[in-house]
Amino acid sequence: MISSQRALGRAILYLSIGCGVLGIPELTMRAALAADYKEAPSLAKEVAAGKLPPVAERLPTNPLVVKPVNSIGSYGGTWRQALVGASDGLLERTIGYTRLVRWDPQWTGVVPDVAESYSANSDGTVYTFKLRKGIKWSDGTPFTADDILFWYNDILMNKEITPAVPRWLRSGNDPVVVSKVDDETIQFSFKTPNGMLLYYLASNIGSDILAGSPAHYLKKFHKAYNPDVDQLVKAAGAPSWVALIQAKVGNWQSPDRWRDAARPVLDPWKLTVPYTGTTQVVAERNPYYFKVDPEGNQLPYIDRVTYDVMGDVQSVILKATNGGLDMQAQRLNSLETGMVLAAHREQGGYKLFKVQPAWSNGMLICLNQTVKNPVLRQVFQNKDFRIGLSLAINRDEINDILYAGQSRPYQAVPRPGTALYDEKLATQYTQFDVKAANAALDRTGFTKRDDQGYRIGPDGKRIAFSIDVQTARKDHIDALELIRKYWKAVGIDMQPKPIESSFAVARMLANDQEGLVWIGGGGYDFLGLLDPKWYFPYENQSAFGSAWGIYYQNPKDPNAEEPPAWAKKQQDLYTELLKTVSDEGKLALMRQILAITGEEFPVIGTDMDPDNYGVVKTNFHNVPDIMPDTAFYVTPGPTNPEQYFMK
Repeated sequence: MISSQRALGRAILYLSIGCGVLGIPELTMRAALAADYKEAPSLAKEVAAGKLPPVAERLPTNPLVVKPVNSIGSYGGTWRQALVGASDGLLERTIGYTRLVRWDPQWTGVVPDVAESYSANSDGTVYTFKLRKGIKWSDGTPFTADDILFWYNDILMNKEITPAVPRWLRSGNDPVVVSKVDDETIQFSFKTPNGMLLYYLASNIGSDILAGSPAHYLKKFHKAYNPDVDQLVKAAGAPSWVALIQAKVGNWQSPDRWRDAARPVLDPWKLTVPYTGTTQVVAERNPYYFKVDPEGNQLPYIDRVTYDVMGDVQSVILKATNGGLDMQAQRLNSLETGMVLAAHREQGGYKLFKVQPAWSNGMLICLNQTVKNPVLRQVFQNKDFRIGLSLAINRDEINDILYAGQSRPYQAVPRPGTALYDEKLATQYTQFDVKAANAALDRTGFTKRDDQGYRIGPDGKRIAFSIDVQTARKDHIDALELIRKYWKAVGIDMQPKPIESSFAVARMLANDQEGLVWIGGGGYDFLGLLDPKWYFPYENQSAFGSAWGIYYQNPKDPNAEEPPAWAKKQQDLYTELLKTVSDEGKLALMRQILAITGEEFPVIGTDMDPDNYGVVKTNFHNVPDIMPDTAFYVTPGPTNPEQYFMK
């Protein structure tokens, strides 16, 4: 298992000393002298032909030095991957993980990236970022504080383009104030403490800042800078200039930014064939990329990255088993697929690397305690009802049948080895005990049964409900079929309701679900801090109490409902956590939240999600043997794909 966030407290040390990188040797080694910088042969030819400036002039004054996982690499080759559908996210994860600050590879802290260093004041209201002097966009244009100011003033604060400033960039209702100190220094200021800013910047959402920052390019699509922008709107077939520039900038949830090969980037590779209905997306090395290895070789090592656009996941699996993918985990990371991949390693010429789900549970059961049906609401809000159902589940049988014995009974709490792990919370109510289950259900008062043995609810009718399950998750459907039988044995009529993923999400957001199953539980500490929706009613996606979660985000929302005292206490603790700069302070508050989670037991866990696997060709190197798997880590981005290489 990957080392947990035992080193989580290091991040605040970086803040207090203001250097951001002390103690992280893989990212802090001094680069070679400028005269010793080396580059890919293809770029050397362009320099010789006068098409590019020398490598020392393309790199910043202080390039970021990346220590390879195993060895110094060699230049060349094409990294072949495959994606499915517009929402795949693979481009962002593999060639787009560039940020002001980033996660370190082990996910133990935040380290500099485009920013050479960072610091924060003691109360977390002012963050200062020192940009790398001389860093350039992929077209050779200098990147400076003015680019960040353009994003702030003309993208973020323009209400036509950004109608609402995201929560992570606000203090209550007050948006962040971004100011320029000098050409290489910017400050983010908040009216009240923002203890989570660095985590947000390093995660998936942090990409939006740099995506909106190439001012020299984006200004021509902005009405404030180009009075003739309507001509570009017409040529692009866009409905308005706002829609056009929104598409150029995109956001972390949208593939739009990958549809424009002309947009300059700070990434290792830049698009040459964009994602616009073609059968393949292509990216080639960025000659101005700002990182080098310890010997002064400009990164990336690999020349090109290609993505075949596939029609379905099975096509991706087939391509992998036939040796058509050089390194990839996305769309392959399931237990069933892992078995297929393992069986075809020799045929495909690859080995496997482990991608460990950053969440803890393979399937969480969320009975919606804010369900619109008042009878079910009364039933679901009874803790003994939830305890009884949990005790009635034979998790060992589910493990044997669905997870090939690779799992273990587990609740919706952090994984072992993490700073927040608690054995008692992880294992409570996980024993299979029909007698104890019936006793707990009897304590609810629903002791009468109909002629088929089902318990009678408060309305005099059988307790019956459905649980939404994604049609794409056959393992969840199969698990629910087993659980349906377990619960029938204790007098509860549950029916699985297979539903397409987007409809399941829509029903959850509208608080229309009676029950829902999903993966979840913030298995890693950073994931739990950033996405605590399974610990307490944090948002509308807290499917065990959607209306309570809506209340936390916006009490005035017509769908909001004030939660009970225990949930409100958790919400207050998390609000305090968001303002806490100290990592130990955050963890202490999260432990209090988890203690209430354990006491109230709002979500029923099943089994820990087993490790999954990706493929890496035997001639493809510097890929770690194990990495976390979640969009919040942006897998595999923090493992520095720029230092992958091929022989």
